[in-house]
Amino acid sequence: MSQVTILELLPQTTYNGGGTANVYTVTGNAQPAAAYYLGNQDLQTVNIKLTNCSANIVIEASLNSNSANAEWFKVYELEANANAGSGQTQLNSNASVYTNIEGNFVYMRAKIVDFAGGIVNFVKLSY
Repeated sequence: MSQVTILELLPQTTYNGGGTANVYTVTGNAQPAAAYYLGNQDLQTVNIKLTNCSANIVIEASLNSNSANAEWFKVYELEANANAGSGQTQLNSNASVYTNIEGNFVYMRAKIVDFAGGIVNFVKLSY
């Protein structure tokens, strides 16, 4: 029986923009990806849970073994828009999704980009 590793890329983050145009970006901590511990492993799963959120959730990866000097690149993005106009779908604003990401990455992290409001309940990495 193999052991599953679950790491938190981003803890619960709440923001109430108050209806203003004040958006900001939150960057989570770098966490070891599957290849860090398991050598040639290239499959990791990211779980994301949002509540009434307006932001883009970006998953980034690095091939550098030193996370402090890492060059990050985007491997996945989830757009959430709880502020859609009338008649529009509130795209992923209450998402509870997972996605498999293939790649021989050493580190991964999550970012909340253009965070206008809502709750990012969690972003977790497992392999």
